[in-house]
Amino acid sequence: MPSTTARLLGISLSLLALVACQHIGAKDRAEASVCGKDVAGAAAKLGKLPYTTCAGTLEIADDQGAKAADLFYTAYIAKRPTRKPRPIAFVWNGGPGADSRLLQFHALGPKTLHGDALADNAASPLSAADLVFLDPAGTGFSRAASEAAAKRLYSTTGDLAATVRFIRAFLKAHGREHSPVYLVGESFGTWRAAGVAEALVDAGQPVAGMALVSGGIPMGEERDRALARALTLPNRTATALALGKLDPALAADPAKALVEAESWARAVWYPALAHPEALDDKARAEVVAGLQRYMGLAPSAIDAAKLWVSPRDFRTKLLKAEGKTLGIFDMRQTTPAKDEKAGNAAILDFYRRTLGYGAGQYAGIDGPELPVGNDWQYDQSPITPDSLARAIAGEGPPSASQPWVLRALEKAPALRVFVATGLYDSLNSCAANREAARDFPGALAERIEARCYQGGHMMYEDPAESQQFANHLSAFFRNSSRPTK
Repeated sequence: MPSTTARLLGISLSLLALVACQHIGAKDRAEASVCGKDVAGAAAKLGKLPYTTCAGTLEIADDQGAKAADLFYTAYIAKRPTRKPRPIAFVWNGGPGADSRLLQFHALGPKTLHGDALADNAASPLSAADLVFLDPAGTGFSRAASEAAAKRLYSTTGDLAATVRFIRAFLKAHGREHSPVYLVGESFGTWRAAGVAEALVDAGQPVAGMALVSGGIPMGEERDRALARALTLPNRTATALALGKLDPALAADPAKALVEAESWARAVWYPALAHPEALDDKARAEVVAGLQRYMGLAPSAIDAAKLWVSPRDFRTKLLKAEGKTLGIFDMRQTTPAKDEKAGNAAILDFYRRTLGYGAGQYAGIDGPELPVGNDWQYDQSPITPDSLARAIAGEGPPSASQPWVLRALEKAPALRVFVATGLYDSLNSCAANREAARDFPGALAERIEARCYQGGHMMYEDPAESQQFANHLSAFFRNSSRPTK
């Protein structure tokens, strides 16, 4: 897997300034005031929808009022057919240290990469909401103002505070304080979406919803880690089926096999993981046999004492005899992903030539990558030996999140949550995310929609799933009204 993709997706392996706008398909020049000075650009539309594309930075201050960063964004603003405020979605990827390229140019933007060129993306949810893609400090064209500022910004709490300031400044600058606001984050970006949602609500800015893509539901320390671990089984069963490693009887009806795997995981694997010390040798052997049946692993690859198979163990052991390791982001893949350089050239050309944005260097494309991920401080909760061990085994960041989603739902009665998970993602579990959503108290659970896609961490990279993912997100944006505080 290329290091660029790893950085963009959430795994650390070790007021308006500078604005360029392109008016697309709109004759109404008054729209220019939304995004700054107009520049030349080819006229086009997304279907029949005219929109304006803007690239620029907002200066963000620190707690003492000193400049902390210039945060870069790309905004797509559709011409409004009515006076009713359109929803506006702020979108980012993960990292830490990821710019917005993946969600913007592979999934949701009105132009996405098709091979090594950008082309209209009919699946873009721009028809449902204006889209603002944010590059956090140290990514894309965004830069911290100093080394001291970078140290603060390259942390979970510092990043959340900067993102809150950016969103409030953007809404104020563009007169969008009364628009329904959505937050969309992928992978580690789900933490940013959840934490920012709570902070915005606390600051008096209503939030209509948050979309959590391939990062689970940030809810603090796991309430029942044994159950969450057991519910990773259907993802692994699906992977083993796709790779031809399971009994033909299971392969004959994959949907039924996944239901059977989840049922077995709840009834047998869950209690075994919760209390392995209570099992005798016969019971342990039965659990190992079940894991062999539903994962395809040889009994010798399973720790009969703990009975837990970590994501890393599953990826490295399933095809070990063939000298292959399963992909982190899509476990069906056993070969390196394609090089992204051609696509990066098209992205840089979009900013430099199409939009006329000439400032700075794009980190990782025409400038060096910055050590955001390597320098990141997980300061939202303590790092313990157990949490660090889980991270090394492929079970997420090195310390737990805060229960941001729960607190935001409690504080904002109209806020809704959309959760998207890929079935072949080693970092997430469809069944575990559904269980987590149901575990929220009372009526809160009714405001969480969990979806599972036949894809990996980037389910939108699968042509069969990209349209469905975009349709679900568009429907989520459309089902909005400006919520109460």
